[in-house]
Amino acid sequence: MSFMYPLGLLGLIGIPVIIIIYILQSKFTEQTVNSNYLWHLSEKFMKRKNPLSGITGIISLILQLLMVVVITMILSRPIITLPNAAKEYHFVLDASSSMTMQEGKETRFEIAKDEIEKVIKSSKDGSSYSLVYVTNDEAVRAFDGINNKKTAISLMSDLKAGQTSTSHTSLLNTAQSVFDKNTASIVYLVTDKNYNTHENIEIIDVGNENTENYRIFDVEYSNSGGRLKVNANAISYVSDATLNISLSVDGKNMKSSDFNVKAGEMTPVEFDVPCSSFGSFRIEITTADGYMLDNFIDIYNMKSDKTYSVLIVSDTGFFFKAVIDALVDSDIDVVAPDEYENVTEEYGLYIFDSYTPASLPNGAVWLINADRSIENSGFGVRGKISLTPSDVIEKSKSTSTNVRKLLEGVGNSEIYITDYVKYSGMYLNFHTLYSYDSNPLIFAGANGLGNRQVVFGFDLHKSDFALSTDFVILLRNLLEYSFPNVIDETSYIVGEDAIVNILKNAENFKAVSPSGKDIYIETDGATATVALTEVGTYEISMKLAGNEMKYQIYSGASQIESMPTVNEEDFSLTGEKTDSNIDGEYDPMMVFFICLVILFIADWGVYCYEKYQLR
Repeated sequence: MSFMYPLGLLGLIGIPVIIIIYILQSKFTEQTVNSNYLWHLSEKFMKRKNPLSGITGIISLILQLLMVVVITMILSRPIITLPNAAKEYHFVLDASSSMTMQEGKETRFEIAKDEIEKVIKSSKDGSSYSLVYVTNDEAVRAFDGINNKKTAISLMSDLKAGQTSTSHTSLLNTAQSVFDKNTASIVYLVTDKNYNTHENIEIIDVGNENTENYRIFDVEYSNSGGRLKVNANAISYVSDATLNISLSVDGKNMKSSDFNVKAGEMTPVEFDVPCSSFGSFRIEITTADGYMLDNFIDIYNMKSDKTYSVLIVSDTGFFFKAVIDALVDSDIDVVAPDEYENVTEEYGLYIFDSYTPASLPNGAVWLINADRSIENSGFGVRGKISLTPSDVIEKSKSTSTNVRKLLEGVGNSEIYITDYVKYSGMYLNFHTLYSYDSNPLIFAGANGLGNRQVVFGFDLHKSDFALSTDFVILLRNLLEYSFPNVIDETSYIVGEDAIVNILKNAENFKAVSPSGKDIYIETDGATATVALTEVGTYEISMKLAGNEMKYQIYSGASQIESMPTVNEEDFSLTGEKTDSNIDGEYDPMMVFFICLVILFIADWGVYCYEKYQLR
């Protein structure tokens, strides 16, 4: 026997205290009677009738001493060890997204926790309980080696299933690692996956192959001619169903129709609605089922999320404004060179057309025909060179990734110029796109402030380049370069990592999950990853050159998690199962409480007997 609270044994001090009180207390009581004769007759009669009248005090003392002993035991909490009477229990709990399927009023995950609780309550006291739950192929230990049943059960109450998938391999690897630590332990795998044959492990299957579930997937769309056409597939996994499916564009319900879906068969879903442009649309099965996470898909138009804020400093700014307006949806302001010093607003892109500012602004910059050096520009100006007659500039043949991307789609048409500015001292890593006589004429890179910069070394208004199709294509590429994508994709599957491009001088990089949780983004490298652990829309936000830029990423449900039940391969945990137990425990607290109540009632009875029967 051991004691949980040994200091409680100090309560035994009450034994000598009660004995001393019993010895010192008076055994006589003063009573008034009408006649000594009647009193003596009464005493003789009571002594003959009540043989216990002389020992009631001793009985009461013994009962009180026993109560002190029982109370002391309750305070010290004795635990009786039962050799080899208990087991070690290890639970591997599947916390994948399919465990959130609704089965009546409870989810499968809640049913799984109820089943674990039943095993714990039915086990011998003193058993050891450990639980690992597996989500997104990662094993997380909830508790380890807990010997108290109530504590183990309470630690399960806050556990929740995730929204990612968990592979068969991850579950079995976790179970194997648990079994390897103690081959005598009882290992339970609690899952909704179906295993017909298994060894050295107990399976608690909470799956149900009859759970109704529907899924929408394979969404494709086209947006042209003022119409949005959406094609998708729907499926019902269990039975034939009539599904109501709706299409919403930018939060507005555009159309809703019923589709007859055969069990286990893909059914085409088509919508054709009037829409000139959109930021996002959602296609959704509104018919309720057991697993709602796969009933909708959001599609985001990445281009519509971009914010183009442009300032053109030029005497003939209408030219650039017309071209940029034709290429992108943007907010463009045009000011004359002599008004530039009065500009206080910040822009994402500054275009200086045949005007050289005294200093570079904090934003992307296009310097066109800059004729003097600027601090932090990354190059120097040697002077202007005239060509008589005009001559053709040379397109770069570099195979570098950056050059190829900037010249993507640009043809080999001849471009004639009559003069150009000769630049030198280029100490930054610029990418030359066009040159003349080995002198860079159009180049791009980052300036000394860390902002993206494009330089044209000639006057576009005096060249036939501005009238060519290649010029428009090049400007489109340069706009993409100056306003780079923070994200390259808008659709992922939950459990994947989204790639985020880190822009120099960008501030307040942040990601927000569908549940509203802020996610830290590491900005030290060129790219960062955001782990997608929830189904729904993640928002990536940042501030660049005073402009708040936001991008949306949709994380869809995994297809394998949509299936009501999955039949997995038969398996066994490797290793020889041993049969050794651990010492169990018996907590006699309830027995002590019962004894205390009995002793108290008995002592009270003795007191009443002595009080009202003996006298």
